[in-house]
Amino acid sequence: MSGEVLYDGWCGEPIAWARIGDPVIGREWTEHGSVAVTGRLSPAEALRKYGPITELVVGRNGGFQSVTYGVTKFVSRFVDPRGTGLYDNTVVVVHDPARDNYECPVCQAAPGEQCANKKNQPCGTHSKRSQGRSRWEIEQADAAARKAREDAEAADQWQREMATPPSLGSVLEIKRWMPADDTASEGTDRYTVERTYSNRTVEATADSGERVFLARNEYTGGWHVICGQPTSARLPCRGGGPGVPCRVRHKPGLRLREDSPWTPR
Repeated sequence: MSGEVLYDGWCGEPIAWARIGDPVIGREWTEHGSVAVTGRLSPAEALRKYGPITELVVGRNGGFQSVTYGVTKFVSRFVDPRGTGLYDNTVVVVHDPARDNYECPVCQAAPGEQCANKKNQPCGTHSKRSQGRSRWEIEQADAAARKAREDAEAADQWQREMATPPSLGSVLEIKRWMPADDTASEGTDRYTVERTYSNRTVEATADSGERVFLARNEYTGGWHVICGQPTSARLPCRGGGPGVPCRVRHKPGLRLREDSPWTPR
């Protein structure tokens, strides 16, 4: 085709022509002003040239918005196929910004879903739909709920790990710390678990053969050396540590009984 004078605002395809020698059928506004045209692209011609109608978009009140022939989308009303019988209703899409982006406060329809009446039958969009939660607000609320759930699950898992005593004979590793600048040194001390006690402490033997008592930091999960002197016949003292004297006054002559399971807190 030659003499194109008007193009579709979306795809840029020609939709009106002015051919020399053909009768004028009307006038159209272009970037050069009002021009006479001798032909306009019709739905039937668009169907033959670009392919079958794959999508027809209308507004919530039925107004034409766009039509796609094959893979070519037009927004010009010249190719509006309604009333031509060139398509079936399966290709019709209702573009409703309120329905697409808001949850209905009346029937609780999610964004993108059609409203329903009191009998749970599809109906037109409720007038208060735009007053509901937006899609962004729903996504943020879902993300916050998901994070809270994940945090709660992680906290429960952490509590279970903290409440599970190490098995007898397992090896615990503790990094050496420099008291001067509170930084870790290169070395690592290894301790073999010999007994566990109900206040969540363990008796262990170092590689050097030294007998020590260890407790676990419930925030970091790391182990550290404690005082370990008996506070009763069944509990070692959790105070003190490397370079930190224990301030608890212990009774002389106390001896620890056999190990006992850790108790829940």
